[in-house]
Amino acid sequence: MKPNSYLIRAGRGGVLAGEWLEMSIVSIGFGAGGIELVGRTHQEIKDDYARTHDGLSPQMVASHAGMLYRFANEMRVGAAVVTYDPSTRLYHIGRVVGECEPANEALLDNGEMHVRRVVWEKEAPRDLLSKSAKARLGSISTLFSVSDEVLQELLAAADAPEGSAPATGPDDTEDEADDSTSITEDEAIEKIKDRVREFSWEDMELLVAGLLRSMGYRTHMTSKGADGGRDVIASPDGFGLSQPRIVAEVKHRQKQMDSEKVRAFVGTLRDSDTGLYVSTGGFTKDARLEAQRAARPIHLMDLDQLVRALVERYESADDETRRLLPLVRIYLPA
Repeated sequence: MKPNSYLIRAGRGGVLAGEWLEMSIVSIGFGAGGIELVGRTHQEIKDDYARTHDGLSPQMVASHAGMLYRFANEMRVGAAVVTYDPSTRLYHIGRVVGECEPANEALLDNGEMHVRRVVWEKEAPRDLLSKSAKARLGSISTLFSVSDEVLQELLAAADAPEGSAPATGPDDTEDEADDSTSITEDEAIEKIKDRVREFSWEDMELLVAGLLRSMGYRTHMTSKGADGGRDVIASPDGFGLSQPRIVAEVKHRQKQMDSEKVRAFVGTLRDSDTGLYVSTGGFTKDARLEAQRAARPIHLMDLDQLVRALVERYESADDETRRLLPLVRIYLPA
């Protein structure tokens, strides 16, 4: 029986997720412009793809052609489709309602060549999934089938009331030390985010301070209580007496921060301050607009951006930060 549920990645780092949701589509690239996909056999697509990608290895040709065939011909109208937005840590679940067709100019600029129309219906928080479901959704493929078991867990997470505990799967008690060479960079980031989500709010503030120190600043933690929207102050002297001075507010919760919260934070900044607002639950669209038009410079950072920034600067992180979030770098042949 052909699978009827699929996960498709929204570009590297999920950069296309917002566009897909807004346009009610999924799309695929692989440089397949000009190649006819609909109604073709896997071998026909593979032969055409090989001719137009002369320098690509036979293995990569077979892999890309297989996903193009699956996207255009195996993924039927009515199939369930899932994509992941790392900025919100939400799996979006929808239903395919259109056949494969050429992408519009905006998507072509992003390298996406073909689209399918989708009705997006539900969203499932990653934090409510079992470890085994997360692992199964972490395939290195751009497009792959999702088992009925994992789809049902996604749907249950989508319908779960706020504050529900994560699900437990049959493999959750097994050793998690799987072959880390089998996961993508993006999935490695998600595993780090899973770990950071478990931090206390105090450790989250320390992690943000560690990131700022890795960028060359010295930091000062504000006293607890009515801090006026300030958790960390970063500056050359560490006390905020010299410029440039970064004032950071850290919110460690699942809920998105809205425009009112951003506006209140901006109101605590001095004329010469730069604001850094970290929210592990992300920000609403209105909150991002509020930051763009704020009278003082302010940068909004969600959990995905925080973790990617930490990974990028991890070699410069101090011992305190490394103890807080131990990571191991893995090198593979290019």
